[in-house]
Amino acid sequence: MVPCLYDHDLQAKPGPELEVFRNSMINMGYWDPMSCHFYRNDTSPPGICSWTRIRLGWLGEEKILTVHPDNRTEVVLSYLEDSSGDVLAIRIPISSSTYYLIENRAQIDKILPDHGILIMFADDRIAECHQGEAPVTLIDANPGIPYREGAAFDVGENDEFIDQANNLRIKLLEKSGNDYRILIEPL
Repeated sequence: MVPCLYDHDLQAKPGPELEVFRNSMINMGYWDPMSCHFYRNDTSPPGICSWTRIRLGWLGEEKILTVHPDNRTEVVLSYLEDSSGDVLAIRIPISSSTYYLIENRAQIDKILPDHGILIMFADDRIAECHQGEAPVTLIDANPGIPYREGAAFDVGENDEFIDQANNLRIKLLEKSGNDYRILIEPL
């Protein structure tokens, strides 16, 4: 149901254990325990991302809003840990097996490298993380920060994601408390 999200081929390479471990976290970094197992040696694992929660049946369809990429839609996205929120994840289908998944990771989960909006690309045809392919990959808002620690998008800094190939724009409009108002629209 839920594969390991680190790259198996990279993890099998020889080298210092910690370096090999970090270099294999190319898909989700420190944002899901199936990718990294822990964020720091002296802490528990990070919280579980929406993709893993969906696969485990821990995030019901009633909390996931599906938005078609050819429609202009504004959504208020509650943080993933807020079970009282109306929308805890946004799914944007690209094809019958691929989609974007958007979640809000708040500072409430203290084990994360950062907080903000995570955008993931999922491909249900891929079962395991091998040869550079993965069933889910985190879009990195700030690739200059290693291990996807700067992957979160936020209002005023890295607040827009554009996928030219699929004619899609995701724009963070505002943050109110822990909730974000997000615009999804065609280019």
